[in-house]
Amino acid sequence: MYMVEKLDAGDMISKVEVDIEETDNVGTLHDKLSVAGAKLLSETVPQVIAGDISPEKQDDEKATYAPNIKREQELIDWSRAGEELYNQVRGLNPWPVAYTTLNGQNLKVWAAKKTAAPAKAEPGTVIAIEKEGIIVATGNDTALLLTELQPASKKRMRGEDFVRGAHVETGDMLGVHNENK
Repeated sequence: MYMVEKLDAGDMISKVEVDIEETDNVGTLHDKLSVAGAKLLSETVPQVIAGDISPEKQDDEKATYAPNIKREQELIDWSRAGEELYNQVRGLNPWPVAYTTLNGQNLKVWAAKKTAAPAKAEPGTVIAIEKEGIIVATGNDTALLLTELQPASKKRMRGEDFVRGAHVETGDMLGVHNENK
């Protein structure tokens, strides 16, 4: 776009659409946009130099402002729908990363998969332990299988490694302090 004093308000010189796949996160989307942007730039600069561009005005009515992410937006609220939580995890990976708590300690959730809840339970309850990770109840019938986690003061790990060493059990609650452990 052409530069003007207002943020993201100049006329568009060219544009490209990039599909957001169900498995994309901020990191993979960043990479896709980098490739698409580089290609678009190499195609557009010669057209600008040749004067073969017809700029397109932006519609100020459709403009939105994206504020900085706040720490409280990173916290997983298990009462929300599973699809929303899945998108929250994707939208915060690789930075700043969604988190919850387990036994009063922060637990970063780097990656998850949507899955049908094998049992009805209070949101935040560990409802199953699978080889790939733990399945946690959400505010609807879509549960989350947590496949990449990072316990407090530990390295990021695959869900299967977390399951082997975390002493997590079916019925444990994420997002609240569990006095029974």
